[in-house]
Amino acid sequence: MNTRELWFFLFLLGTLLFNWPFLSIFSLSLPLYLFGLWGVFILVIRILIRRSNHQGADHV
Repeated sequence: MNTRELWFFLFLLGTLLFNWPFLSIFSLSLPLYLFGLWGVFILVIRILIRRSNHQGADHV
């Protein structure tokens, strides 16, 4: 899976997880769910950026 596909998958996953069905499932602990998921998304984005920068440095 290339980087473009991972970004698209991450976008779709975020759209799904931050939308109605999951928000209603976690309605009792909504702040914990939102901030926890937000943090996980930031970490995954950081890993993707580091990986793409590292791969770009190898090809120079």
